Order: sequence, then C-alpha cells, then structure tokens
Amino acid sequence: MSDAIRIFSHAISMVFRDFGATLRATSVGVALVALSVVALIASAPASFGTLITQSFDTDAVIPNVGLVVAAFLLMAIGYLTMVAAWHRYVLLPQDQRSGGFTPSAGIVLGYLGRSILLGLLMMLLAIPVFIPVGIIAAATNSVLVSAIASIPAIAILIWVFLRLSLILPACTIHHDMKVRASWDATKELSGTIAMLTIIMALADFLINQVLGLLPSASILGGVVSVVISVLYALVSASVLTTLYGIAVEGRDV
Repeated sequence: MSDAIRIFSHAISMVFRDFGATLRATSVGVALVALSVVALIASAPASFGTLITQSFDTDAVIPNVGLVVAAFLLMAIGYLTMVAAWHRYVLLPQDQRSGGFTPSAGIVLGYLGRSILLGLLMMLLAIPVFIPVGIIAAATNSVLVSAIASIPAIAILIWVFLRLSLILPACTIHHDMKVRASWDATKELSGTIAMLTIIMALADFLINQVLGLLPSASILGGVVSVVISVLYALVSASVLTTLYGIAVEGRDV
C-alpha cells in the first residue's frame, strides 16, 4: 500500500508543485477545453451546467444541438491534446524538448486509437466479469446486494486497464508499445497497481461527492466541474506516466 500511496502522491505533486509549468506544457489542450466551454455557454447558456454535469432531463430539448455536439468534440480533442502533452512533458529527455510538448495530430490520433482499443478490450472483459454480478442480482433481487457485488468486478476492470494502459504514454514519445508488452512490464507492479485501483476509486468517489454539492443547473457549477475534471485528468495521466517511468524506464518515484 505504501508504494501505491507514494505513486499517487507523486502524481498529485507532479501537477501542482510547479503549476505554472503544468499550464505551459498543456496550454494548447487547456485552451481548447476552455474554448469549448465558452462555445457551450454561448450556444446553450440555460443548459450549460446540466450538460456538463449530465444531470439534465433526457426529455428536455437542447437548443443548437449541432453547436453543442461540435463543442463537446472540441472538448474531447482538448482533453486528448492536454493529456498527451503532459505525458510528453514528463517523459521526453532534455535533449528532445526543443520542439515543445504539444503533440502532433498523429500523436493525438494515435492516443485516441489506443484509448478506443483499451475501451473495447474492457468491454469484452466486462462480459465474463459481470456474469456473476448478474446472477447475484437475479437471485437476490436487491439493488444494494447488486451494487456491493459489482465493486470487485469494477476493481478488476480498473486493475486490468491500468496494467494495459502504458501504451498511452508510450505512444506520445513514439514508443510503439503493444498491449502485451504493457501487461508484461507491469507484472512486478501488479500488487501496487491493485492498491492504486482502490486509492483512485476512493478519490473518484470523493470528487463525485464534491461535484454533487455544486449547483448543477448553474454556469458556475458547470465551469467548476470542468476545472476539477481537468485537474483530475492530469493527475490520472501522471499516475500512468509514473507507472511507465518505473516499469519501462526504470525510474524511481
């Protein structure tokens, strides 16, 4: 557990110990996310908060749907660019930093493609993992029991995802890492990653509780939600970067 706590603490420190450098390294991605927020507010001001927090009524009519969809696509590109740039900022050796950290379109597309691949793998794995949960749910007919039974299933999926996801930071520095290579590289860290899974799940739970306290229908609530999600995305990316540094490059925390 101590190693997992050190890695998570290090990931937080990476983001906040020199926040100015963090913003400079990820400036293009952050700017795209900010631009998408402005576009969402301009196209659907009354619905912005509920759109961001996903608390809107599914039967509600959203104005300017085309612009809203375009703004969310821009936000997704911003997140991908920001996270890829952050990986590069941490992992690139000093002699390769002259070109800056903003990833090329090829790197962003590669990151997107690998993210989709991991998502598909998780969907396939979720089928056998959640079969026992479905059996328990059918046998007990209890929402509480089903929720409790789903906790270890979700934990397994997150653990597998973290072990496979070193391919994400790898692609940002032109290391064509395969999924199997990521799995093999994290073998000795499997116990630490299991503890990281618990820590990150708790952090995600606490963040969601905080977000739940925000006025979901307000513009301010939506903006704060985006800011928090950006910061946590950078911390999560730092966890992957740290795992890559330890497992592949032999770095210490």
